[in-house]
Amino acid sequence: MPLFVSDCGGASAGSDDYDIVVLDWTGGVNPIYPTTYLEGVDLAAFETEGGGTLADDFEAFEEDVRARVAGIYCETPDLPVRIVNGEDDDYGFDTTVIHITQELPPKGGTDVGEGEYDPCNLQRDNAAILFGERLWSLGDAYTYDEWVNVFANITAHEVGHTLGFGHISRADRSDTGRSIYIELMLSGHTMSELRTPQRFLADDSNCPDDSTTLSKRVRAEEVGCSTGVESHGH
Repeated sequence: MPLFVSDCGGASAGSDDYDIVVLDWTGGVNPIYPTTYLEGVDLAAFETEGGGTLADDFEAFEEDVRARVAGIYCETPDLPVRIVNGEDDDYGFDTTVIHITQELPPKGGTDVGEGEYDPCNLQRDNAAILFGERLWSLGDAYTYDEWVNVFANITAHEVGHTLGFGHISRADRSDTGRSIYIELMLSGHTMSELRTPQRFLADDSNCPDDSTTLSKRVRAEEVGCSTGVESHGH
């Protein structure tokens, strides 16, 4: 097991007191769709202001997304998570993997991401997906930092489902007074919201009293996350 240097400060050796989440940008088979091979994300398709693309320095972009996701979880100390870039096979068992793919959702629909809902966070090897082609169809030539926010916010949202957090409606979101942030687990984010910083803001338990533990690969447990906007015309 690798030695992880925490983004929150300090170091943590391999142990069982945190979840390892692997961001896999290269493609592969995700447990949510075990019969479908998902191609890796095409960062050259995502334009940035000034005429460049996210592929111009893809390693820096992937690291900046990873660090932004880690930063979101650093503010939630009761959810110890280590976010790493790599391929899930490199980390053995008991790791959660999110495939960042260029594919559209295999089952159709408007989801930009999908994650297994694991009430009470009982499993350590859940799965999630970010659908790049769907996200590309809604995007535009955003700034580099805005694209980092978009990818990181969707990723952190889907990881939230794997840790036991469901959607929060706009009517139920908590008034925390931290108006510079958007609630991470809102249902139906707009692209404008995705381009800005997000955090866990609502006082929402990851083990609700009325939760029922189901088989982890049951379709009903997969939570899709769509945006509240139409295509920008790509």
